[in-house]
Amino acid sequence: MKKILLLLSSLFFITACSDNATTQTSNATPQKTIRIISSPGDFTDMIRHYIGPELQKRGYQYDLKESTNGILPNQSVVDGSADLNLFQHKPYLDEYNSQAKTNLYPLVQVPTAPLAIYKAKAQSLADVKAGSKIAIPSNVTNFARGLRILESLGWIQLDPNADPIIVGEKDIIANPQQVEILAIDAPQVVRARADVEYAIINGNFAQDANIPDSDILQTEPGKLFVNWIVIAENNKNEDWAKAIIEIVNSQGYKDYVKQTFPSFYNLPPAWEN
Repeated sequence: MKKILLLLSSLFFITACSDNATTQTSNATPQKTIRIISSPGDFTDMIRHYIGPELQKRGYQYDLKESTNGILPNQSVVDGSADLNLFQHKPYLDEYNSQAKTNLYPLVQVPTAPLAIYKAKAQSLADVKAGSKIAIPSNVTNFARGLRILESLGWIQLDPNADPIIVGEKDIIANPQQVEILAIDAPQVVRARADVEYAIINGNFAQDANIPDSDILQTEPGKLFVNWIVIAENNKNEDWAKAIIEIVNSQGYKDYVKQTFPSFYNLPPAWEN
């Protein structure tokens, strides 16, 4: 079985520029500079335009960096160079904790663009044919998600006894459409659209690349993969961590999300209670 740590062992980058927000909007004494690392796109926007300013109102400062790397954000929280990250869903976090022997803690969920199959060289699902190439993110959980989208379309059949979180190519028991599946590092799937018929893309990367919503052919069902803000477990009772939970679950943040992001985003299940 492919392992996340092997699949994502190469580092990409942390952007040289960062948000270093220090302006205080009240007389509160700054308690902490909260160091944040996030994937580019909608999650960075959420922090920059709402979560960060709300933290400032509570007397905190924040420093925001972006990364397209699938391992570095977690490593940064583990080694203490970051206080929190925002880029991953719970199955990915669980796999990372298992592989790295760590105890990173899922603090609170945020709205997340779903994984979806997008137009590439082919313009509709009806255009699929033998030999059609489909790019799918290569890390374990997202690859499994991509396979389940293909199964929902009837293009492949998966072993019903396989673990749905880590199902892989070895678990494909039928391929009636004879499609060719290409495992590509998640941030690079967008670029691969020029060379494949279809691309299964993480929503945050699609939004960051300004791919129009009209290019979505089908999204994955369910809310298992709504992303989390993740911190070190020993920080879960810190005042700043409690403040983040309050901000993300506030009506103001819900209104911001409704006004800013497409309606197909998956919302945190806690918001439905």
